[in-house]
Amino acid sequence: MRLLAPLAGLPALARRCSHTAGCNRCPEYVCPHVSLALGDGPERTYRLDDPSSCSRPYAAHAAYDPRVHLAYILAQQGHDAHWLSRFTGLPLAAARRIAATAALSRT
Repeated sequence: MRLLAPLAGLPALARRCSHTAGCNRCPEYVCPHVSLALGDGPERTYRLDDPSSCSRPYAAHAAYDPRVHLAYILAQQGHDAHWLSRFTGLPLAAARRIAATAALSRT
């Protein structure tokens, strides 16, 4: 226990994260989001994860749409933009952007 004592005094930012990439318990975690234009409305920022999984204050400005969240999960599983657009009812341009974002998160 003596070895762990010095680590307890370090601020959270100085400690290294031992979790996987995308850990929402770490200070450097960034909530996934993307700017989309759905329907006839203006382009706005949408959350890609469930709102309960990302409680960071800087993600509060992003809107949540269950179709966007579903499309992101399915895109991470390898579905293409055309299929996502048909399945979720999202515009093809939005499905392409979600699929591209999901492809970046897999690498």
